[in-house]
Amino acid sequence: MNSAIQTSEPSIKSIPINLTAWSQPAFWLGLLLLASGCIHLALFAILGASWQGPLSLRKPALFGISGGLTIWSIAWVITQLRPERSERFLGNALAVGLFIEVTLITIQYWRGVASHFNRATGPDAAIEVTMLGLILLVSGGIVYLTFRTFQLKSIEPSMAVAIRGGMWLLALSCALGIATSILGEISIAAGRSYEQWGKAGVLKFPHGVALHAIQMLPAIAWMARRIAPNHSIRIVVSVLISQILFLLYSIWQTSQGLGRFDWYAIGGALLGVAVLFGLFSVLELIRGYVQRQHGNF
Repeated sequence: MNSAIQTSEPSIKSIPINLTAWSQPAFWLGLLLLASGCIHLALFAILGASWQGPLSLRKPALFGISGGLTIWSIAWVITQLRPERSERFLGNALAVGLFIEVTLITIQYWRGVASHFNRATGPDAAIEVTMLGLILLVSGGIVYLTFRTFQLKSIEPSMAVAIRGGMWLLALSCALGIATSILGEISIAAGRSYEQWGKAGVLKFPHGVALHAIQMLPAIAWMARRIAPNHSIRIVVSVLISQILFLLYSIWQTSQGLGRFDWYAIGGALLGVAVLFGLFSVLELIRGYVQRQHGNF
């Protein structure tokens, strides 16, 4: 057991992105997006602008922060895989694709026009098509890397579960994002808002629910490994199950035309079980910490 822990320790400590020569572009592009997102978030706080609507500061702020974190996460995941030469190009291509997509969204905000579902003019249509192409490119690369997570380096089991679970949820979020675009077009053709499905369903809800599991799950694995090492795998698996159930809840609510908090039998049951698994992971963390303090390994 001790030898296994010693072998896995360098990988667990490497949660900050390992800046190899090829991953430096990903680091800087991610940093630029994070800086842009934070600047727009600060502008929102200073100006007191609206957070809702297609022309709000929400889009450049959230897409900047989300895009930057995703670039860093993908770059880090690649460093945890058994090396393949082609992934040097892939990692940088995904970083550039995400950077351009978020930059176009930000440009549209400053032009005072909607960034999505907007083909009112030639430039708007060109930006819309470019963003869709970039989304497909990035999504394809993420799906490929998700399958590659079955070829991880020798790392601690809870971190392996966190990486694989996080990448599968990220890939699923990408698929849901593409589905959201298709359903948005259907809603527009039917004379409805592209943000709504049915009576009150929020189309973007499922897409956003699991988008950042690839940051959350490895962070939890890293924390659990230090606070409650003997319980780390149960903690990560419990959080992963909770995340999956919450994703199913969001899909159910939206597909039924229900708002985020319109709880009925099936949706309420999914949400309730998701919360229970989340609470179980917290209790396991506390129990592991107490056992460690008393020397009960």
